[in-house]
Amino acid sequence: MRQFLRLIVWDALFFIVLTIGLSISGQLSGTPAYGVTILTLAVCGAFLAELSKWGIGTLELIAVGLPALYLALTPVLNGLPVTIDLVPSPLEGMPALYHYMGALTAGFVGFKTLK
Repeated sequence: MRQFLRLIVWDALFFIVLTIGLSISGQLSGTPAYGVTILTLAVCGAFLAELSKWGIGTLELIAVGLPALYLALTPVLNGLPVTIDLVPSPLEGMPALYHYMGALTAGFVGFKTLK
């Protein structure tokens, strides 16, 4: 249970860093906006490195990998002609950077799990 709570906190901090970095980057223009985006991605990369130090197993795959995969596939799921709503409305307008980071995280967790 302790490890699961640590992963939930990890997820929250990862998302908060990404949100704050993207918000600051959106308010700037030119080189400063690019610099803040790169810095945000570097910090998120440090989060992934820290996650791999803990060891990635089934719990990490469930608590981190599956939500990240869902976030990465949100644009695809939103375009599917299905009768049930697979994507809640708050996730429809998310910036592409969230989907990219979701894909990166899901791929990283999947790669480390299979390794």
